[in-house]
Amino acid sequence: MGSEERGADVIVVGGGAIGLACARAVAASGRSVVVLERARAGEEATRAAGGMLSPLGESPGPGALLDLGLESLAAWPAFAAELRDQSGVDVDLRLEGKLLLALAEDQAPSLQARREWIVRAGQRAEWWDGAELGRREPGAARGVAGLLLPQEGQVDNRALPKALRGAADRAGVRVREGIGVAALLARGTRVRGVRLDDGAELGADVVILAAGAWSGGLVGLPRALPVRPVKGQMIALDAPGSGPLIRTVVETDACYVIPRGTGGLVWVGATSEEVGFQRGTTAAARRALRAAAVCAVPELARARELEAWDGFRPATPDGLPVLGPDPDLHGLVHATGHYRNGILLTPITAHLIASAVAGAPDPRLAAFAPERFSAH
Repeated sequence: MGSEERGADVIVVGGGAIGLACARAVAASGRSVVVLERARAGEEATRAAGGMLSPLGESPGPGALLDLGLESLAAWPAFAAELRDQSGVDVDLRLEGKLLLALAEDQAPSLQARREWIVRAGQRAEWWDGAELGRREPGAARGVAGLLLPQEGQVDNRALPKALRGAADRAGVRVREGIGVAALLARGTRVRGVRLDDGAELGADVVILAAGAWSGGLVGLPRALPVRPVKGQMIALDAPGSGPLIRTVVETDACYVIPRGTGGLVWVGATSEEVGFQRGTTAAARRALRAAAVCAVPELARARELEAWDGFRPATPDGLPVLGPDPDLHGLVHATGHYRNGILLTPITAHLIASAVAGAPDPRLAAFAPERFSAH
Protein backbone atom coordinates (compact mmCIF):
# COMPACT_ATOMS: atom_id res chain seq x y z
CA MET A 1 0.00 0.00 0.00
CA GLY A 2 1.31 3.43 -0.93
CA SER A 3 1.49 6.41 1.38
CA GLU A 4 -1.52 8.71 1.34
CA GLU A 5 -1.38 12.43 0.74
CA ARG A 6 -4.20 14.90 0.70
CA GLY A 7 -5.26 15.38 -2.91
CA ALA A 8 -7.97 18.02 -2.55
CA ASP A 9 -11.44 18.41 -1.11
CA VAL A 10 -12.74 16.93 -4.36
CA ILE A 11 -11.03 14.60 -6.83
CA VAL A 12 -12.46 14.35 -10.34
CA VAL A 13 -11.48 11.15 -12.15
CA GLY A 14 -11.44 12.01 -15.85
CA GLY A 15 -10.45 15.17 -17.70
CA GLY A 16 -12.85 15.24 -20.63
CA ALA A 17 -15.53 17.88 -21.14
CA ILE A 18 -17.72 16.42 -18.39
CA GLY A 19 -14.91 16.13 -15.84
CA LEU A 20 -13.49 19.59 -16.52
CA ALA A 21 -16.93 21.23 -16.44
CA CYS A 22 -17.84 19.51 -13.17
CA ALA A 23 -14.49 20.51 -11.66
CA ARG A 24 -14.99 24.14 -12.65
CA ALA A 25 -18.53 24.22 -11.26
CA VAL A 26 -17.54 22.61 -7.95
CA ALA A 27 -14.50 24.88 -7.55
CA ALA A 28 -16.77 27.91 -7.90
CA SER A 29 -18.19 27.04 -4.47
CA GLY A 30 -14.77 27.46 -2.89
CA ARG A 31 -13.72 23.81 -2.62
CA SER A 32 -10.27 22.69 -3.71
CA VAL A 33 -10.50 20.44 -6.75
CA VAL A 34 -8.01 18.28 -8.63
CA VAL A 35 -8.70 16.53 -11.94
CA LEU A 36 -6.83 13.29 -12.61
CA GLU A 37 -6.66 12.40 -16.31
CA ARG A 38 -5.13 9.12 -17.50
CA ALA A 39 -3.94 10.65 -20.81
CA ARG A 40 -4.33 14.28 -21.86
CA ALA A 41 -7.30 16.39 -20.87
CA GLY A 42 -9.94 16.54 -23.58
CA GLU A 43 -8.13 14.13 -25.91
CA GLU A 44 -10.40 11.10 -25.66
CA ALA A 45 -14.17 11.12 -26.36
CA THR A 46 -14.36 14.92 -26.22
CA ARG A 47 -11.91 15.38 -29.08
CA ALA A 48 -13.34 12.47 -31.07
CA ALA A 49 -16.95 13.69 -30.92
CA GLY A 50 -18.85 15.56 -33.61
CA GLY A 51 -19.82 18.39 -31.27
CA MET A 52 -23.53 18.15 -32.10
CA LEU A 53 -26.16 19.65 -29.80
CA SER A 54 -29.15 17.56 -30.79
CA PRO A 55 -31.59 16.51 -28.05
CA LEU A 56 -34.50 16.06 -30.46
CA GLY A 57 -32.43 14.30 -33.08
CA GLU A 58 -30.72 11.93 -30.65
CA SER A 59 -33.58 11.08 -28.25
CA PRO A 60 -35.79 8.10 -29.07
CA GLY A 61 -38.83 10.00 -27.80
CA PRO A 62 -40.15 12.02 -24.88
CA GLY A 63 -38.72 11.24 -21.47
CA ALA A 64 -36.10 12.17 -18.92
CA LEU A 65 -33.19 12.15 -21.40
CA LEU A 66 -34.99 14.49 -23.79
CA ASP A 67 -35.96 16.85 -20.97
CA LEU A 68 -32.36 16.94 -19.73
CA GLY A 69 -31.05 17.51 -23.24
CA LEU A 70 -33.46 20.35 -23.95
CA GLU A 71 -32.54 22.08 -20.71
CA SER A 72 -28.85 21.70 -21.45
CA LEU A 73 -29.30 23.03 -24.99
CA ALA A 74 -31.03 26.10 -23.55
CA ALA A 75 -28.06 26.59 -21.21
CA TRP A 76 -25.44 26.45 -23.95
CA PRO A 77 -25.45 30.14 -25.06
CA ALA A 78 -24.76 31.42 -21.54
CA PHE A 79 -22.32 28.57 -20.88
CA ALA A 80 -20.34 29.30 -24.06
CA ALA A 81 -20.25 33.02 -23.22
CA GLU A 82 -18.96 32.29 -19.71
CA LEU A 83 -16.22 30.05 -21.05
CA ARG A 84 -15.18 32.70 -23.58
CA ASP A 85 -15.06 35.37 -20.88
CA GLN A 86 -13.10 33.19 -18.46
CA SER A 87 -10.70 31.53 -20.89
CA GLY A 88 -10.53 33.71 -23.98
CA VAL A 89 -11.48 30.69 -26.11
CA ASP A 90 -14.53 30.80 -28.38
CA VAL A 91 -16.16 27.37 -28.77
CA ASP A 92 -17.97 28.52 -31.95
CA LEU A 93 -21.51 27.77 -30.82
CA ARG A 94 -23.80 27.49 -33.85
CA LEU A 95 -27.53 26.98 -33.49
CA GLU A 96 -28.33 26.82 -37.19
CA GLY A 97 -30.41 23.66 -37.09
CA LYS A 98 -30.17 20.00 -37.95
CA LEU A 99 -31.78 18.48 -41.03
CA LEU A 100 -32.89 14.85 -40.88
CA LEU A 101 -33.02 13.65 -44.47
CA ALA A 102 -35.14 10.84 -45.97
CA LEU A 103 -33.41 9.70 -49.15
CA ALA A 104 -36.03 7.04 -49.99
CA GLU A 105 -39.78 6.67 -49.61
CA ASP A 106 -39.50 4.00 -46.93
CA GLN A 107 -37.50 6.37 -44.70
CA ALA A 108 -40.15 9.09 -44.61
CA PRO A 109 -42.59 7.43 -42.13
CA SER A 110 -40.02 7.38 -39.33
CA LEU A 111 -39.37 11.09 -39.88
CA GLN A 112 -43.11 11.75 -39.77
CA ALA A 113 -43.39 9.84 -36.52
CA ARG A 114 -40.51 11.84 -35.04
CA ARG A 115 -42.12 15.08 -36.14
CA GLU A 116 -45.39 14.09 -34.47
CA TRP A 117 -43.90 13.41 -31.05
CA ILE A 118 -41.67 16.47 -31.24
CA VAL A 119 -44.68 18.70 -31.91
CA ARG A 120 -46.66 16.97 -29.14
CA ALA A 121 -43.74 17.72 -26.82
CA GLY A 122 -44.15 21.41 -27.61
CA GLN A 123 -40.99 21.70 -29.70
CA ARG A 124 -40.44 22.98 -33.23
CA ALA A 125 -39.91 20.81 -36.29
CA GLU A 126 -40.39 21.82 -39.92
CA TRP A 127 -41.39 19.30 -42.61
CA TRP A 128 -39.77 19.95 -45.98
CA ASP A 129 -40.77 18.17 -49.17
CA GLY A 130 -38.27 17.65 -51.99
CA ALA A 131 -38.91 21.06 -53.55
CA GLU A 132 -38.52 22.80 -50.19
CA LEU A 133 -35.28 20.94 -49.61
CA GLY A 134 -33.93 22.31 -52.88
CA ARG A 135 -34.82 25.86 -51.91
CA ARG A 136 -33.79 25.81 -48.26
CA GLU A 137 -30.70 23.56 -48.23
CA PRO A 138 -29.56 23.22 -51.86
CA GLY A 139 -26.30 21.52 -50.91
CA ALA A 140 -28.14 18.54 -49.48
CA ALA A 141 -29.42 15.72 -51.66
CA ARG A 142 -32.95 16.48 -52.88
CA GLY A 143 -34.28 13.34 -51.28
CA VAL A 144 -37.92 12.57 -50.55
CA ALA A 145 -38.36 14.76 -47.49
CA GLY A 146 -36.53 16.41 -44.65
CA LEU A 147 -37.27 17.30 -41.06
CA LEU A 148 -35.57 20.48 -39.86
CA LEU A 149 -34.93 20.83 -36.14
CA PRO A 150 -34.25 24.58 -36.18
CA GLN A 151 -33.02 25.07 -32.60
CA GLU A 152 -30.29 22.43 -32.72
CA GLY A 153 -26.67 22.90 -33.72
CA GLN A 154 -23.06 22.28 -32.76
CA VAL A 155 -19.97 23.54 -30.97
CA ASP A 156 -16.30 23.12 -31.76
CA ASN A 157 -15.56 20.17 -29.50
CA ARG A 158 -11.81 20.54 -30.02
CA ALA A 159 -11.90 24.11 -28.75
CA LEU A 160 -14.20 23.13 -25.88
CA PRO A 161 -11.59 21.40 -23.66
CA LYS A 162 -9.24 24.36 -24.13
CA ALA A 163 -12.00 26.70 -22.99
CA LEU A 164 -12.94 24.46 -20.09
CA ARG A 165 -9.31 24.04 -19.07
CA GLY A 166 -8.78 27.80 -19.06
CA ALA A 167 -11.96 28.43 -17.09
CA ALA A 168 -11.12 25.63 -14.64
CA ASP A 169 -7.60 27.01 -14.14
CA ARG A 170 -9.11 30.40 -13.38
CA ALA A 171 -11.40 28.78 -10.81
CA GLY A 172 -8.38 27.25 -9.08
CA VAL A 173 -8.73 23.67 -10.37
CA ARG A 174 -5.53 21.64 -10.66
CA VAL A 175 -5.39 19.32 -13.67
CA ARG A 176 -2.90 16.45 -13.52
CA GLU A 177 -2.40 14.60 -16.79
CA GLY A 178 -0.92 11.16 -17.34
CA ILE A 179 -2.25 10.03 -13.97
CA GLY A 180 -4.19 6.77 -14.04
CA VAL A 181 -6.58 5.99 -11.20
CA ALA A 182 -6.73 2.29 -10.26
CA ALA A 183 -9.16 2.20 -7.35
CA LEU A 184 -11.48 4.06 -5.06
CA LEU A 185 -10.51 4.11 -1.40
CA ALA A 186 -13.12 3.98 1.33
CA ARG A 187 -13.37 3.92 5.10
CA GLY A 188 -16.53 2.05 5.91
CA THR A 189 -19.26 3.56 3.75
CA ARG A 190 -17.42 6.83 3.06
CA VAL A 191 -14.97 7.68 0.29
CA ARG A 192 -11.53 8.66 1.47
CA GLY A 193 -9.77 9.10 -1.87
CA VAL A 194 -8.22 7.13 -4.72
CA ARG A 195 -5.28 4.86 -5.39
CA LEU A 196 -3.25 5.69 -8.49
CA ASP A 197 -1.77 3.22 -10.93
CA ASP A 198 1.65 3.68 -9.32
CA GLY A 199 0.29 2.78 -5.87
CA ALA A 200 0.24 6.29 -4.46
CA GLU A 201 -2.89 7.31 -2.57
CA LEU A 202 -4.61 10.67 -2.71
CA GLY A 203 -7.16 11.61 -0.06
CA ALA A 204 -10.38 13.52 -0.68
CA ASP A 205 -13.83 13.92 0.81
CA VAL A 206 -15.56 13.60 -2.56
CA VAL A 207 -14.67 11.66 -5.71
CA ILE A 208 -16.50 12.51 -8.93
CA LEU A 209 -16.34 9.63 -11.40
CA ALA A 210 -16.20 11.17 -14.89
CA ALA A 211 -13.91 8.72 -16.66
CA GLY A 212 -16.20 8.09 -19.63
CA ALA A 213 -15.87 4.65 -21.19
CA TRP A 214 -13.24 3.71 -18.59
CA SER A 215 -15.51 4.41 -15.60
CA GLY A 216 -16.63 0.83 -15.03
CA GLY A 217 -13.08 -0.46 -14.66
CA LEU A 218 -12.36 1.34 -11.40
CA VAL A 219 -11.75 -1.06 -8.51
CA GLY A 220 -13.76 -0.41 -5.35
CA LEU A 221 -17.07 0.66 -6.86
CA PRO A 222 -20.06 -0.27 -4.68
CA ARG A 223 -21.64 -2.22 -7.54
CA ALA A 224 -20.87 -3.18 -11.12
CA LEU A 225 -21.11 -0.08 -13.32
CA PRO A 226 -22.04 -1.28 -16.83
CA VAL A 227 -20.47 1.53 -18.81
CA ARG A 228 -18.87 0.10 -21.94
CA PRO A 229 -16.96 1.59 -24.88
CA VAL A 230 -18.74 1.91 -28.22
CA LYS A 231 -16.17 2.86 -30.83
CA GLY A 232 -16.92 5.52 -33.40
CA GLN A 233 -14.86 6.39 -36.48
CA MET A 234 -15.12 9.75 -38.28
CA ILE A 235 -13.54 11.48 -41.25
CA ALA A 236 -13.00 15.08 -42.30
CA LEU A 237 -13.62 15.97 -45.96
CA ASP A 238 -12.81 19.23 -47.69
CA ALA A 239 -14.19 20.53 -50.99
CA PRO A 240 -11.74 23.40 -51.60
CA GLY A 241 -12.53 26.52 -53.55
CA SER A 242 -16.09 26.86 -52.36
CA GLY A 243 -18.07 28.30 -49.53
CA PRO A 244 -19.95 26.09 -47.09
CA LEU A 245 -21.68 23.22 -48.86
CA ILE A 246 -24.47 23.07 -46.31
CA ARG A 247 -25.79 25.46 -43.68
CA THR A 248 -27.14 22.95 -41.17
CA VAL A 249 -25.98 19.59 -39.91
CA VAL A 250 -27.42 17.01 -42.33
CA GLU A 251 -28.21 13.50 -41.11
CA THR A 252 -29.38 10.41 -42.99
CA ASP A 253 -29.87 6.83 -41.87
CA ALA A 254 -26.23 6.17 -42.77
CA CYS A 255 -24.29 9.22 -41.54
CA TYR A 256 -24.29 12.80 -40.36
CA VAL A 257 -22.42 15.61 -42.11
CA ILE A 258 -21.35 18.57 -39.98
CA PRO A 259 -20.25 21.83 -41.65
CA ARG A 260 -17.09 23.24 -40.10
CA GLY A 261 -15.53 26.65 -40.61
CA THR A 262 -16.43 28.96 -43.49
CA GLY A 263 -15.29 26.85 -46.45
CA GLY A 264 -16.06 23.41 -47.77
CA LEU A 265 -14.83 21.50 -44.70
CA VAL A 266 -17.20 18.95 -43.18
CA TRP A 267 -16.92 16.21 -40.58
CA VAL A 268 -18.63 12.92 -41.32
CA GLY A 269 -19.58 10.32 -38.75
CA ALA A 270 -19.87 7.91 -37.32
CA THR A 271 -19.52 4.17 -37.04
CA SER A 272 -20.88 2.35 -34.00
CA GLU A 273 -18.71 -0.63 -33.11
CA GLU A 274 -18.79 -3.02 -30.15
CA VAL A 275 -15.07 -3.88 -30.23
CA GLY A 276 -13.94 -2.92 -26.74
CA PHE A 277 -10.99 -0.54 -26.60
CA GLN A 278 -9.64 -1.52 -30.03
CA ARG A 279 -8.15 1.65 -31.47
CA GLY A 280 -7.61 2.75 -35.04
CA THR A 281 -9.51 3.61 -38.18
CA THR A 282 -10.12 1.23 -41.06
CA ALA A 283 -10.15 1.76 -44.80
CA ALA A 284 -13.55 0.05 -45.03
CA ALA A 285 -15.12 2.43 -42.50
CA ARG A 286 -13.60 5.46 -44.20
CA ARG A 287 -14.96 4.34 -47.58
CA ALA A 288 -18.41 3.71 -46.15
CA LEU A 289 -18.53 7.09 -44.42
CA ARG A 290 -17.42 8.88 -47.57
CA ALA A 291 -20.00 7.10 -49.73
CA ALA A 292 -22.76 7.91 -47.24
CA ALA A 293 -21.63 11.54 -47.11
CA VAL A 294 -21.79 11.85 -50.91
CA CYS A 295 -25.33 10.46 -50.85
CA ALA A 296 -26.27 13.15 -48.31
CA VAL A 297 -24.30 16.03 -49.87
CA PRO A 298 -23.48 15.26 -53.52
CA GLU A 299 -20.82 17.97 -53.88
CA LEU A 300 -18.64 15.96 -51.51
CA ALA A 301 -17.86 13.62 -54.42
CA ARG A 302 -15.02 15.99 -55.31
CA ALA A 303 -13.79 16.45 -51.73
CA ARG A 304 -10.51 15.13 -50.43
CA GLU A 305 -10.11 13.35 -47.11
CA LEU A 306 -8.08 15.39 -44.63
CA GLU A 307 -8.25 13.32 -41.48
CA ALA A 308 -9.69 10.19 -39.91
CA TRP A 309 -10.02 9.45 -36.21
CA ASP A 310 -11.78 7.29 -33.67
CA GLY A 311 -12.98 7.44 -30.08
CA PHE A 312 -14.96 5.55 -27.47
CA ARG A 313 -18.44 6.61 -26.42
CA PRO A 314 -19.40 5.61 -22.86
CA ALA A 315 -22.60 3.59 -23.27
CA THR A 316 -24.98 2.10 -20.69
CA PRO A 317 -27.54 -0.70 -21.11
CA ASP A 318 -30.52 1.68 -21.01
CA GLY A 319 -28.92 4.50 -22.99
CA LEU A 320 -29.08 6.95 -20.07
CA PRO A 321 -26.14 8.60 -18.32
CA VAL A 322 -25.21 7.75 -14.75
CA LEU A 323 -25.51 10.88 -12.66
CA GLY A 324 -25.55 11.75 -9.00
CA PRO A 325 -24.48 10.61 -5.53
CA ASP A 326 -23.96 6.94 -4.84
CA PRO A 327 -26.39 5.68 -2.19
CA ASP A 328 -23.96 3.12 -0.76
CA LEU A 329 -20.66 5.00 -0.75
CA HIS A 330 -20.98 8.48 0.66
CA GLY A 331 -18.83 11.00 -1.20
CA LEU A 332 -18.83 9.12 -4.52
CA VAL A 333 -20.64 11.08 -7.22
CA HIS A 334 -21.21 9.69 -10.71
CA ALA A 335 -20.98 11.76 -13.91
CA THR A 336 -20.54 9.26 -16.71
CA GLY A 337 -22.27 7.16 -19.38
CA HIS A 338 -23.35 10.05 -21.63
CA TYR A 339 -22.92 7.96 -24.80
CA ARG A 340 -23.63 10.22 -27.85
CA ASN A 341 -24.72 13.23 -25.80
CA GLY A 342 -21.68 14.17 -23.73
CA ILE A 343 -21.06 17.52 -25.41
CA LEU A 344 -24.75 18.43 -25.35
CA LEU A 345 -25.14 17.51 -21.67
CA THR A 346 -21.96 19.18 -20.42
CA PRO A 347 -23.59 22.35 -18.98
CA ILE A 348 -26.48 20.63 -17.21
CA THR A 349 -24.29 17.81 -15.91
CA ALA A 350 -21.87 20.29 -14.35
CA HIS A 351 -24.75 22.16 -12.71
CA LEU A 352 -26.40 19.03 -11.31
CA ILE A 353 -23.16 17.51 -10.07
CA ALA A 354 -22.08 20.73 -8.35
CA SER A 355 -25.46 20.88 -6.61
CA ALA A 356 -25.11 17.28 -5.49
CA VAL A 357 -21.61 17.88 -4.12
CA ALA A 358 -22.98 20.88 -2.24
CA GLY A 359 -25.49 18.59 -0.52
CA ALA A 360 -28.55 19.60 -2.54
CA PRO A 361 -29.12 16.83 -5.12
CA ASP A 362 -31.71 17.75 -7.74
CA PRO A 363 -34.83 15.54 -8.06
CA ARG A 364 -34.10 15.25 -11.79
CA LEU A 365 -31.18 12.97 -10.96
CA ALA A 366 -33.55 10.16 -9.96
CA ALA A 367 -33.94 8.92 -13.56
CA PHE A 368 -30.16 8.62 -13.93
CA ALA A 369 -29.26 7.25 -10.48
CA PRO A 370 -26.46 4.67 -10.27
CA GLU A 371 -28.50 2.32 -8.10
CA ARG A 372 -30.68 1.39 -11.07
CA PHE A 373 -27.96 -1.11 -11.93
CA SER A 374 -28.04 -2.78 -8.52
CA ALA A 375 -28.87 -6.51 -8.55
CA HIS A 376 -32.41 -7.26 -7.49
